Amino acid sequence: MLFSFPVNESILNIHATMVPKISLMDYNLPEHTIDNSVVIAIFYDSRNHKDALFLKKLIDTKYNQGIGSYKIKTKLVLYSDNLDIKANVYYFFPTDPLNIRRGVKSANLNQAITFSYSKKELKEGVMLSVLVGIKVKPILNLKVIKSRNIAFWPVFLNISEIYKDEEHK
Repeated sequence: MLFSFPVNESILNIHATMVPKISLMDYNLPEHTIDNSVVIAIFYDSRNHKDALFLKKLIDTKYNQGIGSYKIKTKLVLYSDNLDIKANVYYFFPTDPLNIRRGVKSANLNQAITFSYSKKELKEGVMLSVLVGIKVKPILNLKVIKSRNIAFWPVFLNISEIYKDEEHK
């Protein structure tokens, strides 16, 4: 497939733990919640349907009691559907860069945090992903975060890697 990218279940386990917690790092989370819930929209292509269901199930199971004082809700969204979804976090599986840019545009309108399965989507305007190696570390596209008026807690910024667009070095 043209935009095929292998998805690893171990990485999805890490993402299932981190994505809801990252939403708590939003300094303005109380203003961004939807009915006292953190809503995570999981965007996928049909080839990633099984992986999207797996991630949704992991998040729903790990956070069935919520996190802090917030409920956690997940929604599955095909890239081919209307991408204007009311959510706090937009999670992107690998796809055509045009789909990522369309999703990012919708997320920006909803003041949502954007998170991608892989680091390569950061160049399309996604805010963050995770580097998995000896350590698991968030990687932030600070340029995008600043332009979207998202404020993360300083401790989150301190433990994160900062993305540098290789094309503009």
